[in-house]
Amino acid sequence: WRRIAGARRDGPVWYLLEGRPGTTVLAVGAAEGTDVYAPVDGSVVAISDVVRNGRRIGSRVDVRPTQSPSVLVSLTNLRPDPALTVGSPVLAATSKLGTVVDIAAVEDQSLADHTEDSGNNVSISVYPSAGSL
Repeated sequence: WRRIAGARRDGPVWYLLEGRPGTTVLAVGAAEGTDVYAPVDGSVVAISDVVRNGRRIGSRVDVRPTQSPSVLVSLTNLRPDPALTVGSPVLAATSKLGTVVDIAAVEDQSLADHTEDSGNNVSISVYPSAGSL
């Protein structure tokens, strides 16, 4: 965790946002422009646009983990690195996926209630991959 989030040795701080029981999304707060690195070893299987209110605001990058090929790890609210393509191999905490976009410019972020900024973040989700159900 510390390698992915860059947390200090005394541990990360986290908040369970109200009204979202059973959520499968982890929002990692970060300022716009912050570099985002792969959370797992694997390969990029998709890069797609994220559209909010009819406006493209960043992208979603799906990674198939080497150790758990039956799931996809999806990261949203980022601008993909120009060198990243579908099929690119990635290494946890080493391979740059992109940078954080200003998602707070188009929608209020719940994380902002717990920070001193607008609550920009990278959202990380884990889903079963197609054919694994």
